Amino acid sequence: MNNNITMKPSGESTMDNAFQTYTLLKQEVKQWQAERGSFWIEKLSPAQAPPYYPINELPEEAILELCQRLNRASNIMLTEPELLEAWHRFKTFQLVPNTELLSRLQLALSGVAQLFRETIVITKNNLGDNQVNDYVGLAANQSMGCPICGELTAVSVLSSPIGKRFLHCSTCGHEWLAKRVGCIRCGIQEASKLNYLKSEEYPRLEVVICQACGQYFKEYDLRVKNVEDLDWENIRTLPLDYAAEKWLADHAQLMGKVQ
Repeated sequence: MNNNITMKPSGESTMDNAFQTYTLLKQEVKQWQAERGSFWIEKLSPAQAPPYYPINELPEEAILELCQRLNRASNIMLTEPELLEAWHRFKTFQLVPNTELLSRLQLALSGVAQLFRETIVITKNNLGDNQVNDYVGLAANQSMGCPICGELTAVSVLSSPIGKRFLHCSTCGHEWLAKRVGCIRCGIQEASKLNYLKSEEYPRLEVVICQACGQYFKEYDLRVKNVEDLDWENIRTLPLDYAAEKWLADHAQLMGKVQ
């Protein structure tokens, strides 16, 4: 079922400011990877089977080091105890009241995960990028769990030109081949169980809602238009996440009344 929805105009200046901040912090992440990457890579070796670099085994000191660098770039100074407290809340799925700090913690975690993802090119017999994608893709067995870091994905992309479907890890940035149809969260392929939310504001994006598992995911069609940064695109399209959550809540309420 397709549902076309109308989005309220977003504040362009607010999004512009958010994008500038995001770009600045991403640049800091890249600089940190270039300056400190070789030091931290020596501290960790990949596992023999996926996930090769599980999130909970990444060096905590590296994540905190990168986060403090992002804090300084944002002109925010946190003491070590303050940062440790926020990190503890973050990794134990507790509320981090400061949403900007939460974003920097997420960027720091991703920055370290991406660094170790890139080492697969070296550690797996110096394979090229395409060979690495094939290698870890086959190892993943089309699972929704990332073969690099083990995180569950909620994003898929249809590649140009023929629409092959890949799952995208928002944590380490890895992508791997997936079945062309069905829910990437539970695997069901029954079309009647899948609903699609669309908006003219985001022409290349569909939010797929699965009635079988009660979850949703985003799917970007790169044949319509290429996406240079899927992480930013996920931030920019948050209104569709809210629409999907509202749809699920309304549907659950409706089913409760029917029963």
